[in-house]
Amino acid sequence: MSVVWLNGPVGAGKSTLAHAVRALVHPVAAVALLDEDVVGQAVADATESSGAGSDGGIAQLGGLARVLSQQGLVVIVAASDSPAPGLAWNRANLPGYREVYLRASFETIKHRARRRRSIDAVAPSAHAVFRPAIAMMDIAPPTDPELTLDMDNPEPPELLAFRVAVLIPEFVVAAAGAAAVGERRFRRGA
Repeated sequence: MSVVWLNGPVGAGKSTLAHAVRALVHPVAAVALLDEDVVGQAVADATESSGAGSDGGIAQLGGLARVLSQQGLVVIVAASDSPAPGLAWNRANLPGYREVYLRASFETIKHRARRRRSIDAVAPSAHAVFRPAIAMMDIAPPTDPELTLDMDNPEPPELLAFRVAVLIPEFVVAAAGAAAVGERRFRRGA
């Protein structure tokens, strides 16, 4: 099965895109979504309850992605600014690994953070904590992702999700099969 790793700065839209891709792929393939913020909160809750320490981080997401993909799931991971060694490990160890980089300027991130804070004031969530965008500017973008998306001038979410979904072989095969069935029905006049 496949692993799609959505990478980019905090506030670039990885979680939103991950949910859109999941909605598109889920009808044709079993999907697991690992959002760094959600998994991090779950690990923190579990560690707090058990009193154990926590490593957290990208390595844990990579390990979870491998386990889930080995169980036959398409895995979509949304992780902020994954470091180069972690991405190299992913390339070497995750089956069907595809990397998508969401490129966003400081201005876009700042705008999304302001919008996110106003939403969180109405509906607080674990995602409400905004890490300063200045720190992210020091992290170099990954080398050779399969797809780079410009989040400063994004396409509609459905189109972005489709552009990512076509990187997933299970989605392409299922979509091609559905198209062939539809074509046969059309030819018969059904």
